[in-house]
Amino acid sequence: MKKGLIKALGIIALAGGVLAGCGEEKASTESKEKATPAEQKEVSNKPSKPKKDENGNVILDQVGQKTKDADGTEAELMKIKAVNQTMDIAPIKFTVKDMKIIKLSNVSKDFEQFLVQYTGGTEIPDGIQYLQIKYSVENTSDSNIQFNGIDKVVLNNGEQLDALNGDFIWEKEDSDSDFFGKVKKEGTVGLFIKGKAEDISSVKLIMSDTINPDTYDTITEAQQAEFQF
Repeated sequence: MKKGLIKALGIIALAGGVLAGCGEEKASTESKEKATPAEQKEVSNKPSKPKKDENGNVILDQVGQKTKDADGTEAELMKIKAVNQTMDIAPIKFTVKDMKIIKLSNVSKDFEQFLVQYTGGTEIPDGIQYLQIKYSVENTSDSNIQFNGIDKVVLNNGEQLDALNGDFIWEKEDSDSDFFGKVKKEGTVGLFIKGKAEDISSVKLIMSDTINPDTYDTITEAQQAEFQF
């Protein structure tokens, strides 16, 4: 899982007002009492303030939540889907925990220079969005296994993303493709997309083979699975 070094944004990371009606009740002909308007209550449609995990990273888990780093780069959660589904790539079990689409804006110059290598241009547009996939991996055997995780990602709008080389989120644990015996790891993939969040309805993951690191023989061929947003 080759990845570039990322300056932490603190992202691991990401209805409607109701107004009660007024009631009026008629008294008997002998006695009349002025009706008291029902209590008016307004419900905010604003997302709650995002929380932080034990490491101080901001967790965006409601659409519309935003966070900002010290240099002013802002991240907004545009879409989220809790998946919690497992792919069996024997002897590896790969679990997709959740998928998010996050928009970056007001990107600082230093951060932009780092990110541009992942966007295929000379500068990144304002409001660029990326797909974030959070996962866990487990080697269920006692044998050593080599597994590179997600190879390609295909979106319903026709975009094909290179997860091995285009993942800009660096995490020490998930950058190691060697699983020595019964090992569990967690990680996050971040891939820039060209389409709009509202147009993305499905994500297909094409996984890497599982390989015997001693003989380089393939144990399980690459598999794929599609998840709905």
